[in-house]
Amino acid sequence: MNNIAIYLRISVLEKGNLGHTEDTINSQRNIIKNFIFNDQELKKANIEEFIDEGYSGSTTSRPGLDKLLLKVKQGKINCIIVKDMSRFMRNYIEMGDYLENIFPFMGVRFIAVNDDYDSSKEVQNGTELDIQFKNLLNDYYSRDVSEKMTTALLTAKKQGKYTSGTPPYGYLKDPEDNYKLIVDEKVAGNIRYIFQLILEGYSLNETAKILNSEGVMTARARRQEIKGYDAYANRWESTVEDTIWSHSMVRRILNNEAYTGTFVFNKSTKSKLDGGKVIYHPKEEWVRIYDNHEALISKETFDEVEEILKSRHRKSFGVKKKKYKNSPLATFIRCSKCGYKIRFNKSSNGKELVGINLYCYHCRMLEQEEKLPHYKELEKDVFEILKDKFHTDKTEKKKLLDEQKELYDKNHQLLKKKRIEFENYKFGKISREDFLEIKNQIQESEEENKERIQAIDEELKQAGCIDNLTEDIVRKYIKTIYISGKGIERIEYQ
Repeated sequence: MNNIAIYLRISVLEKGNLGHTEDTINSQRNIIKNFIFNDQELKKANIEEFIDEGYSGSTTSRPGLDKLLLKVKQGKINCIIVKDMSRFMRNYIEMGDYLENIFPFMGVRFIAVNDDYDSSKEVQNGTELDIQFKNLLNDYYSRDVSEKMTTALLTAKKQGKYTSGTPPYGYLKDPEDNYKLIVDEKVAGNIRYIFQLILEGYSLNETAKILNSEGVMTARARRQEIKGYDAYANRWESTVEDTIWSHSMVRRILNNEAYTGTFVFNKSTKSKLDGGKVIYHPKEEWVRIYDNHEALISKETFDEVEEILKSRHRKSFGVKKKKYKNSPLATFIRCSKCGYKIRFNKSSNGKELVGINLYCYHCRMLEQEEKLPHYKELEKDVFEILKDKFHTDKTEKKKLLDEQKELYDKNHQLLKKKRIEFENYKFGKISREDFLEIKNQIQESEEENKERIQAIDEELKQAGCIDNLTEDIVRKYIKTIYISGKGIERIEYQ
């Protein structure tokens, strides 16, 4: 039975940011399903959809595509169907690699309906001249669209049009003009309040704690409340159910000139080399359009707050406080109360290391923090747990391998015995009933041996020489460690 993956994709452009097309997700789905319905073999198959909305075909890393390719690697998909090859990928070289090498090796059938391409009917696995030419055209088309998109965006920005997906916190997109910002009256007061708190002398951390204690709605919470305008709303996931204000969130608002009514762009560009690396431009190269939309605070207030932040930065300059990255547990530990990632910080007095402390930033900002165990104690406990659960020395490993070999030998002898007994039955030396009884006994023994062989395989997969704790060893066995003030609460294993 085929396990078919339907892959559907539309780009940001096709979603309607600067244009419109009839090539929607629904139209792609209808074309593919009609094709499947008219194929006697395919319509009996199990079908699973993978969708990417707002992603360019020149981008090879997309959530839907990544999930699809993972299932291909796991052997759960043996047929992929797209409307045309450009939906799957526009990169000429990579598309060719999939058609010529990857899919044939994985035993995956690839169908592009509108291109009239079916790998099961092709002799040369996509190396035919017409297929290569189509892929080359798709690649050039993607580059051409990218250039035109960049030019169109720049022209729109010079006209003061807001072309980004998500407006700054405190603003909404005008329902009557998708490129114009209007004030979000529900949270606009929060912006003014944040600037006022800084003017009153509160630090970034103190401001964030006040906002949390008063239950002020965060930007993420507001985005979740307003559906539909953010094309990228579901790209990032959080382990924390309720978002909180942090000093970095407060700083981003205080540094955003949009709140003065100024539209700022040309802060960065993407390099056409280095895989699209982002290049950040100096402030002198930023382009500003003043009085572009309604201001939430005055330019004088913004400048005053900026000076306050600069003076505080100067005072703290030279104080060494760096994140502690050397612990092998640093990326795996989370708070058992809220699920937030535990931070490892080390501090010094400028001359020597003063100490290392673990804390949950989420709980700290809500003033619900508890004293966590010393990181060395956690490392010791995790090491003992892993050693007890997974460590296998060379002697034990050899015993398992010897036992497995013995079981394979036994099954080989049982197979010989089964053949001998069949010949005895065939030549009338034993009755049919006796043969069936012997055969059933042999099969039971074979199954028992196979089960034990499989169990040993699992033991050997998990077996490891755990003499010390390293990040690689932790990653091999552990997904997440949840801790509290009492120590380790639970561990999620791989």
